[in-house]
Amino acid sequence: MTKQELERRRREQRRRRRQRQQRRRMLRLAGSALLLCMVLTAGWAVFLHATGIGPDDTVIAEQESAEQESADDESAVPAPGDADTAEEAAVPAEAEDETVEPEYPTPDPDSVIYLTFDDGPSSTITGEILDVLEENCIQATFFIVDYSEDKLPLLERMIEDGDTIGIHALDHDYEACYSSEDAYLDGVEELKEKLYRDTGYEAFCLRFPGGSSNTISANYNQGIMTRLTQRVSDLGMVYFDWNVDSEDASGNSIPDSTLVTNVTGGLQKGRANVVLMHDANSKKTTVQALQSIINYGRENGYTFKAIDRSTTPVHHRVGN
Repeated sequence: MTKQELERRRREQRRRRRQRQQRRRMLRLAGSALLLCMVLTAGWAVFLHATGIGPDDTVIAEQESAEQESADDESAVPAPGDADTAEEAAVPAEAEDETVEPEYPTPDPDSVIYLTFDDGPSSTITGEILDVLEENCIQATFFIVDYSEDKLPLLERMIEDGDTIGIHALDHDYEACYSSEDAYLDGVEELKEKLYRDTGYEAFCLRFPGGSSNTISANYNQGIMTRLTQRVSDLGMVYFDWNVDSEDASGNSIPDSTLVTNVTGGLQKGRANVVLMHDANSKKTTVQALQSIINYGRENGYTFKAIDRSTTPVHHRVGN
């Protein structure tokens, strides 16, 4: 993606975000106005009852009020020297306040952060992650497992936002996917074809459950990772491991501050930093940590990208 295309995409995302914010503000204003009308109506009724003013008295009071307002308007006609002031007062306020974005150093194109998320899409966490990414106008990579039809809108949103979708496994169960090379690769092909049928998106990358360096696969098939890493190209795909680990896979309630420290402590300038995170339903603190990770990256001159076909894969030393 060229710099101009990326900038156009960011402008479009900012425009959509402003439209959503404006709609929310309009709804809040409409609700406030309705509530104010109800309060004023009730207050007027109470006032009439308390003062004993009847219908005829009300008409007279309204006429007197109108006459007074007319007199006030005549007295409010500005003098010739006050014309400019009157024009300034008539200028409406800005309909929408633009959010002032903080200034960050120019991103270093050689210092890249690839945010990647495994195990989704989930019904709760994935959407929240997509919200954070959209708010920051950046893209990420999602390595998915099999999904139900109700998750399809999340996948369509990823594609619309410019995120990359890769394959994790049809079934993340280690025994099921690592019973044989064909068991894993057939599952990848099945999920890849399903994604294409549903969205028209063709996945080109994958990530092995546990990474290519996992040793748990040896419990089910000795040497399978060595053979799988060599056969991935049979599907016309490439595999990605990671070189920065948030360690959110080690538990479900890890403090978000710990996750931030794990990621920022593993980043290095002048290289591609492929960050491992997860978007399963249980990973609430991963969402909570995400904005701080993004802020740190921008404050320190990193560029954020989604994995694409030109990205050099990060590989571990194969462990089985």
